[in-house]
Amino acid sequence: MNNRIEKNKENHLIKELRERLPWKQFLETMENQGFIKVSSIKFNDETEKPKKKEGLQSGFKMLIDNKIHSNSIRDPSLLSLTPYILFRPLSEVQLRYIVLTSQNFKIPITFASGKTGLSGGYSNYGIIVDLANLHSFDSPINLNILKEEINVEQRVLVSDLIKLIPFRTNGKYIFPVQPASAYKLPVRVGGIISSNASGITSGKLGAVEDWLVKIRIMKINGEIIEIEKDNALFKRVVGGNGYFGVILNGLFKLYKPSSNLKQAILYGYDIDLAFDGLQSVLESKIFPLISEFVVSLEYLPGKFKELSMNLNNSIPIKWAVIIKGSNEDVNKFVEKMILITKCNWESLNEVEFQEYLQERSSFGILSQSTNSSEKFIAFPGFEDILSEPKFLPKIVNEINKIFTNHGFHQVIFEYGHINFRKGQGLLLHIRLPVPIDYFYKEKRHKLSLICETVYDVINSLKKNFSVKHKAEHSPGPFQIWLDPKFRKMIRKEIIRGSAFINPHLLIFDELLRRKLTNELKDDSQLIHIDESLSDRSKRDLFISAMKLYLH
Repeated sequence: MNNRIEKNKENHLIKELRERLPWKQFLETMENQGFIKVSSIKFNDETEKPKKKEGLQSGFKMLIDNKIHSNSIRDPSLLSLTPYILFRPLSEVQLRYIVLTSQNFKIPITFASGKTGLSGGYSNYGIIVDLANLHSFDSPINLNILKEEINVEQRVLVSDLIKLIPFRTNGKYIFPVQPASAYKLPVRVGGIISSNASGITSGKLGAVEDWLVKIRIMKINGEIIEIEKDNALFKRVVGGNGYFGVILNGLFKLYKPSSNLKQAILYGYDIDLAFDGLQSVLESKIFPLISEFVVSLEYLPGKFKELSMNLNNSIPIKWAVIIKGSNEDVNKFVEKMILITKCNWESLNEVEFQEYLQERSSFGILSQSTNSSEKFIAFPGFEDILSEPKFLPKIVNEINKIFTNHGFHQVIFEYGHINFRKGQGLLLHIRLPVPIDYFYKEKRHKLSLICETVYDVINSLKKNFSVKHKAEHSPGPFQIWLDPKFRKMIRKEIIRGSAFINPHLLIFDELLRRKLTNELKDDSQLIHIDESLSDRSKRDLFISAMKLYLH
């Protein structure tokens, strides 16, 4: 009974926020501009290319309050809200109508790209705009080999660029930003720009911001502009989570790798020595083009498990590193690791290297814990831990201590990027192993444990190790839930008309008002009180907000 009351209370808050919005006026205005209300959308409609002078094609459709279809618009984070209206515009004209009208009526709006995020960034009880089929130009990809540049629409799949550019340039150039998830999921250009993504090449090449020359965006007022790095808005849009403008196109520089690339794999069974070796690599500033790391407290899974057969003992392999780069970089890397870790290593051909890289990429959905008999969901939230390698054993122990204190099993497997973003540290990916039945309706009360654990890990890592949460992935609502200075800035920018009406902020502020019923005389006090919340209140508000997104 208490579980049902809690669920109804949570649903009521979102329902109340949705019902406050002027939907009747908004829909009437949109219909006057040629949009039509529908209760369902056929998938084949979305593949149509927009036709000039055609008013009622699929891009003009508004999917209204369709809980089943709208709930399918979510990312792998398990954090979502059901939008009241879902748009899938095909042209920039349609997008401008949506943007202008939503802001005129102060309706929260968010934008979905590849839908591969790990933070629930575009979750919204108001309007979600799916940009997967938005056309800006006749050709979505424009490669200029002479200028060593490529101009691409936001909807283009990064996996296509990873394959296309070496093919079109006879192996001379590559696309410099290669998220590991792009090998398995539909990561799009708009998404990597809005999250300032990096990936498997980040150790040597850095992130999107290091290769993006200029972007074409639609501002909050519907104006379309091109901006370069010297524009203050550029820094807000790149990594801005879609709060400050809609990304339409991006012009990237291409990278010309060394012509004598070498591939290798290193592996061993002493984890502490492995981290010592990687610390030495970091301090020596050795940056191969690709350097990926996997580690397990018991044994490496999948294809990496086969490495144990290469040793003359029965001790299972517990860590492995795959690298690719110039002969000089790879040789220096191997020499440094052998000196400290006494590991085994082998040269790989390109096919073998790609097989290991694909295996590594698949680990994004793997959660290996101390309990092998139960099925788990690998829950994100603090999934990228950026630190100097020498501190990671203590950090992992601290995380597992928090896990067990909250009734979860320890995690025994992690993976990550070495020398993240030109030597910032090792970015280790680790997720909470949540039993699948926690998400059953009759066990909804268990969701509080997930939220509490995520908060306590983030807070502990920040306090004890100065680890920033979401160092690689888009922070989504986490930045609003955790950072009062960021909330203050977003509030000001929304008032100025420089940021979209934000659903995450509206939800947080409503929770804050309800918590401060006896203290808050008017909303003018909200910001002041928000900046001086107690540690207990911060924790409670984070947990309350996060639970609203888990359903």
